[in-house]
Amino acid sequence: MPVISIIVPVYRAEKYLNDCVDSILRQTFSDFELVLIEDGSPDQSGAICDEYAQRDERVRVIHQPNQGQAAARNHALPMTQGKWLCYVDSDDTIHPQMLEYLYRAAEESGAGISMCCFLEAPEQPEGYEQSVDFSYELLTMDEKTLTQLHDQDLYPGWVACAKLIRRECVEGYPFHTGRVYEDNEAVTRWLLPAKTLAMLPAQLYFYRTNPESTTKSRFSLKKLDYLWALESMIGYFQSVGFHTLAQRFLERYVEAAASACYGVRNELKRPELVNGILSDTRKFLRRENLRLTRREKLSLLEAAHPNTMGRFWKIAEKVRKLWK
Repeated sequence: MPVISIIVPVYRAEKYLNDCVDSILRQTFSDFELVLIEDGSPDQSGAICDEYAQRDERVRVIHQPNQGQAAARNHALPMTQGKWLCYVDSDDTIHPQMLEYLYRAAEESGAGISMCCFLEAPEQPEGYEQSVDFSYELLTMDEKTLTQLHDQDLYPGWVACAKLIRRECVEGYPFHTGRVYEDNEAVTRWLLPAKTLAMLPAQLYFYRTNPESTTKSRFSLKKLDYLWALESMIGYFQSVGFHTLAQRFLERYVEAAASACYGVRNELKRPELVNGILSDTRKFLRRENLRLTRREKLSLLEAAHPNTMGRFWKIAEKVRKLWK
């Protein structure tokens, strides 16, 4: 039985799939299984997956009709055997020592999750695969630590990749299908059951920045799922008593709602959707018994109704002058 199960959803990945799989098969730690979930891809990705399965007994391929990344990951989980799970995106690559170091840190520390840093770039830089030193910091997954990590822009719950996760953490809360930003929503639920996290400073995961990806591309209705993810995360933090952390993410939520209002009006040219965003925001705030600051309310209103708020500020300025 392999120690680590690596799950790679594959869709329209023929351009980078060889680089991805080759980087996994070159790992200095070899006790793993690699499950490629070919998600009804219309290109040659499926054939590439099958070729790897014929060449290396550690590789298995599952073909399924297109259902999206979350469904692919969920579908693969019960078909794996590893104590530890590792997710890799099909257009990314991993450093040769990533599995070895993540596993070593997790086993030495007893952490429920180990994670490394990302290197983000359009192409993998020369010399990236050179040997690096091993070190890690063990962090307790309590509110104080998570808040500090958030404030340092190191919050570990954004993505499933660049991690080893104990199987039971993932089995306890699978990915929500039919959504994007599902990583944010699910990984947040894995942190507390993990209890501790071993954080490696080395950049052992190469994240290929792709301007055409769902999260990096121009505004689309799919990006409204970011609001859904933040609502779920805030609600979860409220439920476990992490109110300071919930407030931090509420600030992100307000910024995201304002950005969504701008996006539907100016990029999609669908201003009629703005009121729906504001209505959903009000319902969420009432449901979670949350209050916005005056500044947050104004920033949201200015994004939602810029012309009206512009007239409001002109009138307010005139009134102020009259009362001088």
